[in-house]
Amino acid sequence: FATPVSVAPPKLWAVSLYSNTLTRDAFLRSKVAVLQLLCPSHKHLVPILGKRSGYEQNYSKRNECAKMTMKWLKHGGVAEDDADAFISHEDRIGALKSLDLLPECASYIQVELTGVTNAGDHDIAICEVVRTGVWDKMQSKVVAVVPDNEKEAMSPKDHTTVLYTGQLREEGII
Repeated sequence: FATPVSVAPPKLWAVSLYSNTLTRDAFLRSKVAVLQLLCPSHKHLVPILGKRSGYEQNYSKRNECAKMTMKWLKHGGVAEDDADAFISHEDRIGALKSLDLLPECASYIQVELTGVTNAGDHDIAICEVVRTGVWDKMQSKVVAVVPDNEKEAMSPKDHTTVLYTGQLREEGII
């Protein structure tokens, strides 16, 4: 689960990280991540992506998604020299060097960890937005959104374009 918790800069998000998972440990170690706002076409991936861990024997979220015809893209599908790359060259060789992204998400939000608090079976991470991106259908990759156009990536979305927790509960997925 993730939700924005500020309007004025710095833009902050609260991210719930399930305890004892590879995702949690990797994020707390690297202190950077990309929130991927899923679309309704991704709902079949929710059981794969949530409450499961790469620590489980013989389990890989990447492989399970690929079986469902949703192959992850290295660095969001950008080439080394892309001017509009969502993941910068510095990040591709640094903290996000092994980052792969799901294609066709409603938006992508790169965040940096600013603080963590324990919340029982989860940790709550407070994260600052570094940059936003959108899926470019024509180029089949994630492109960075420049600050002037950031409203496109951060604008309110409705249930026809974005997966919401309520919809997942109504459909019995979570």
